[in-house]
Amino acid sequence: WYSKSSSGGNIKAMYMLGNCYYDNNDKKKAFELYLKSAIGGYNIASFMVGNCYHYGNGILKDEYQAFEWYLKSAKKGYNYCQYIVSNYYNDGLYVKKNEKKGFYWNRKSAINGYIYAQHKLAKYYFDDTINKNQSKALKWYLVLSNKNSFDAIHLVSKCYRDGIGTDRNFPEAIKWFEKTLYY
Repeated sequence: WYSKSSSGGNIKAMYMLGNCYYDNNDKKKAFELYLKSAIGGYNIASFMVGNCYHYGNGILKDEYQAFEWYLKSAKKGYNYCQYIVSNYYNDGLYVKKNEKKGFYWNRKSAINGYIYAQHKLAKYYFDDTINKNQSKALKWYLVLSNKNSFDAIHLVSKCYRDGIGTDRNFPEAIKWFEKTLYY
């Protein structure tokens, strides 16, 4: 079915067929299908093209091309690619280091629900010497706490106990601390 639909121009089928080839170790054919699908506008395929370039699967390894494809996917809203792009900028990997752009893409990824970006953003607001904003940090730690992040639950408890980013609230601190006992 994927082969027939792919031949008819179905970009999702091209992507799915690419996965079949990828899983069967024909990385070159997989790359070709991912590329066609990505050019056709299927966003997750753009991510896979980036991955192929990043790891050298089916194509020569090329980190610059990997970044460009990750960026295309990030611009179309894929939260994981937004996080990857933020790391490229923050680390200065294959692009000029630009912490402003790194923060921008990490924040977008966090807003779009990527949990590692949410952790990174909360930590940034909690620890950064220039842009410290502990009330924003608490907001993000609360988001993560509701996703059962042990570290975030512990930090929320600490924030309420010590009045970090909020007023001191011992009953609330105890409530959050008790949640850590179940891990």
